[in-house]
Amino acid sequence: LRVPSQLHDIKSAYQKIVKDHLVSGEEPPEQVDIAKTLGITPQRLSTAIRATGSLVSVDAPVISPGSGSYKGSAAGGDGGNSQELLILDTLKCAEPKPEDQVEISFLRQCLENAMASELTPYERDVLRLRLGLDSGTGKTVREIVEICGGGVTMSDVRSAERRAFKKLRSPTSVHTHNLLAYLDLAGADITFR
Repeated sequence: LRVPSQLHDIKSAYQKIVKDHLVSGEEPPEQVDIAKTLGITPQRLSTAIRATGSLVSVDAPVISPGSGSYKGSAAGGDGGNSQELLILDTLKCAEPKPEDQVEISFLRQCLENAMASELTPYERDVLRLRLGLDSGTGKTVREIVEICGGGVTMSDVRSAERRAFKKLRSPTSVHTHNLLAYLDLAGADITFR
């Protein structure tokens, strides 16, 4: 990362002023006063200090085993097998992991194949709306009836949903073993009815 040399010069001048005050036994002045002395704005000074600071690698340990930050004694071992906590281990990301996205994509494709081969178009549409497979938010039975313009009743929607699930759960279904593999991976307990 290349930082303009002017920012390094500003930081050096700042550090010299602070050091001179500390050596003489005085309290260092505020950043605003130092910025006035250097003839720059306080924002420019804080930018120079921040931009020229040392970089920290995400692979750097937060707490290294030999740093003395751990409580307790090292009795019972040489500490050689203890794991370091890395900065990368503490970072959180709101987005799903790429491997989870791939897994979800495979599951979606498997579910699409099962629905295409086992269900009628009406049953597929009901399941898509109920589970929110297209929009991400599931619909209630009443909302599905409204979407259909009142052409179907609530009991029609419920029975179509029940039939669709029964067909997808059937042990004779071609795609059941694929769907069950995903459920096993998720740790779900499955029984056939």
